Amino acid sequence: MRLQKYMAHAGAASRRKSEEMILEGRVKVNNNIVTELGFKVDEYKDRVYLDGRRLTLVKDSIYVMLNKPLGIVSTVSDEKDRKTVVDLIETDRRIYPVGRLDIDTTGLILLTDDGDITNKLMHPSKEIKKTYIATVDGTPNKRELQILRNGIKVGRETFAPAEVSILKNFENDSIIKVTIHEGRNHQVKIMFDRINHPVKKLKRISVGEIELGGLEIGNYRFLNKEEVKYLKSLK
Repeated sequence: MRLQKYMAHAGAASRRKSEEMILEGRVKVNNNIVTELGFKVDEYKDRVYLDGRRLTLVKDSIYVMLNKPLGIVSTVSDEKDRKTVVDLIETDRRIYPVGRLDIDTTGLILLTDDGDITNKLMHPSKEIKKTYIATVDGTPNKRELQILRNGIKVGRETFAPAEVSILKNFENDSIIKVTIHEGRNHQVKIMFDRINHPVKKLKRISVGEIELGGLEIGNYRFLNKEEVKYLKSLK
């Protein structure tokens, strides 16, 4: 591991700031001052000191909740140089989004460096429920809602039954709460296209027992102890 990366993961400073500290001669590895940015350390054998204080790696994973805005892609990087969810989080840790939200979908997305938790949340067998608020064209009638509750087939794909309820209806559209446990691409949009009520706006408000609550759009926070405990309790 490069020395500046070790320092960032130990919480000393950002990687760029750590590089400045190395060049200033403030960092020792074992008993030697190191000023080479490409210097590599063994995280198990070497001892790293900043201004005489020993640094230790932070081993605990981190868990972040973001209220994703429109126009942000749910990836670590983007070939079109668009802003990503990772760009919105101020951390030196290498974190990844858990699943994806479409670029035109807002709401709750989790980011973490815990691969085990990511796999549990993503694996279809876990059937983790995800709840959305959808604004759709027109107002579905009872028969159309029942189609979604029964599960639908689109081409060769079969979608599992969904929980749906109308929260409000207006002259031209309606607001519907939708809960699914699959994570297929564009699933909610495909479901409502199937009953001829296209989605105009879509926002995810919960993943399992993790709820977006009052977190403002574009903002993020670290999960609290109870939320982390819930994630780690997933079998």
